[in-house]
Amino acid sequence: MNVLIIGAEGFIGKNLYQRLKNFREYKLFKIIKSTPHNRFVTLIKNADVIFHLAGANREKNINNFKKKNYIFTKQICEVLKKKNKKTKLIFTSTSHINKKTSYGISKKKSEQELIKISKKYIDLYIYRLTNIFGKWSKPFYNSVVATFCYQIANNKKIDILNNEKIKFVYINDLINNFIKIIKKNNIKKVFQ
Repeated sequence: MNVLIIGAEGFIGKNLYQRLKNFREYKLFKIIKSTPHNRFVTLIKNADVIFHLAGANREKNINNFKKKNYIFTKQICEVLKKKNKKTKLIFTSTSHINKKTSYGISKKKSEQELIKISKKYIDLYIYRLTNIFGKWSKPFYNSVVATFCYQIANNKKIDILNNEKIKFVYINDLINNFIKIIKKNNIKKVFQ
């Protein structure tokens, strides 16, 4: 089975790739930022399962969210529409899709683009993730846990902006769930 990881150099992608290397039944492929467009198209066309994990979540220029999240997802959809077989696609979105931020809006539009083609072209699974933690997470980027650990280890002050409950997901638990999706068809379609 051909498994394609889009965003394989990111926190989740790196963890998924390392885990799937242990399974002989999967042939792994990656799309990273430097992948040429013709290779991008070929990899998507040949994939049986696609993990769309790529996207911007920290950008100085707010227009980059649209380009790196929504427009990139739209490009993936265009290739999928030209395939002659339905593909299983797992998309990592965010629990912030209903917030009026550039990030939340871009992820919501990406979800909508995928949902539009899901009946005919893809078997779609959407994960609306929040606060993933575990190995290879970066402080001040994708994990409040990594940020707090870094601050404590470096004797820095921890600032808590909102004193509220936070849901956490351990990266290995997420990867275990991804593997279940590869193997089965009866998994819940949206994860929050």
